[in-house]
Amino acid sequence: MKYSYYPGCSLHSSAKEFDISTKVVMKELEIELEELQDWSCCGGSIAGGVDHNIGMALAARNVVLAQNQNQDLLAACSGCYNKSAKAAQALENEQERAKITSILTDMGMSVSNQKIKVRNVVDVLVNDLDIAPKIKKPLTGLKVACYYGCLLTRPADITGWDSPVFPMSLDKLAQKCGAEVVDFRSKTKCCGGPILVPQEEVAFEMTKKLLDEAKSLGADCIILACPLCSNNLELRQPDIEKKYNVNYNLPILYITELIGLALGIKPRKLGLDKHLVSTKPVLAKVS
Repeated sequence: MKYSYYPGCSLHSSAKEFDISTKVVMKELEIELEELQDWSCCGGSIAGGVDHNIGMALAARNVVLAQNQNQDLLAACSGCYNKSAKAAQALENEQERAKITSILTDMGMSVSNQKIKVRNVVDVLVNDLDIAPKIKKPLTGLKVACYYGCLLTRPADITGWDSPVFPMSLDKLAQKCGAEVVDFRSKTKCCGGPILVPQEEVAFEMTKKLLDEAKSLGADCIILACPLCSNNLELRQPDIEKKYNVNYNLPILYITELIGLALGIKPRKLGLDKHLVSTKPVLAKVS
């Protein structure tokens, strides 16, 4: 299998370990990734808040580039995936397509009728592949909390490959890796990422609830697939510890890093040395 790979902005900056581990794991599983040529920011949630049509066109631009490469578009970041999938659906709507096409024409691009799908890495890993036969080092004894956040499996008409209410794809992948999955009831609750700047205290409280539950369940780490969620849960973890006088020291790993460890890939090759919250406790548990 071969995909046009769209890393997005975060995976080339604050979430480099997600990009690194995605590429290494997919290669190990014999999935070929061809980075999307001349890709650009999908606009995230910010561009759409300024102008819906421009925001949709920004994401659609990458879909059109994948159409030109005649390959399905694969995104690792749940936010990039969600926005790109919405743009692909909009291109199927006559009225939306006309608005988007007009803006893309001003960019010097033409929209083709080539049909492609927008996929997420988690979707491909759990639904297209069986990683079990590839597991070389089962993560026996490791307890993980699987966190999906707002965008990975919602809304259902955009995603459709897992339950938007009680998703299980990350849980299944972690279990195939040999890890014990805790009953993390807050798996789809918002981490507060979108309101971190304007309402920091509220965002901290939302993130704290997630960390509190994972810690109370005895989780050794939280597993996710969203750089924005990782920013809140990992990069802001020391700030929350200081503000509330608590101590978590809870590693936050991307699902591709977890799978990579189970595949027997060296931690440094997966980017596990790039985390703010040390991953050494996880490595000690599975060594």
